[in-house]
Amino acid sequence: MVTITVEGTHVLAQPAERGALALDVAAQGADRDDVVARHAALHNELAGIARGRRDAGVASAFDAGSPWAWTERPHTGPDRQGPPIHHVTSTITVTYVDLDALAADVGAFAVRAGVGVQPVRWDLSPESREALLDAARGRAVDDAMRRARSYAAAIRPGGPTEPTLVSVAERAVHGGGPGLPMLARAEAAGPAYTTPEIQVEAAIVATFEL
Repeated sequence: MVTITVEGTHVLAQPAERGALALDVAAQGADRDDVVARHAALHNELAGIARGRRDAGVASAFDAGSPWAWTERPHTGPDRQGPPIHHVTSTITVTYVDLDALAADVGAFAVRAGVGVQPVRWDLSPESREALLDAARGRAVDDAMRRARSYAAAIRPGGPTEPTLVSVAERAVHGGGPGLPMLARAEAAGPAYTTPEIQVEAAIVATFEL
């Protein structure tokens, strides 16, 4: 009896179905109370917009985050420091399921003073991701079968060449390897951006007997 151990892999992709948009909300200045007040007003306004997107069904979730503050004294010359500058910042994250609404909001937020728009984190819904992975896993097994048959034909030319599958292990479990890429990143500059495709990979190590 001959043991044949091979890898099987397959990659599938489909367009992203949701995007997580993170907004950096910041205020700074010499008057601490004024900085805190301006940041609070802007943060609360954007958090209200995020809540409205969720309540309207165009977003599945939002996180208003918590503000944090610090003070710096910039140098104005050798051994000289200027007056203190106070900073307050926070991050609001909105996960959109309506990508047209996401595109419109990216454009609107990008021109707001005190708001920084981070790259969009793209993803599939959990259901779509699992369905795509299931399909990729099945094709990874098919790939391993094809490889095993190829080796079997080389080992026993002219003889029985149908190997028997004995075991299957995911590559990450079997011996390490990169995690499955569930997220992609893209710079969303406005309503005209292109939604990327999300790739998932199934990778296995299969053992056959001949």
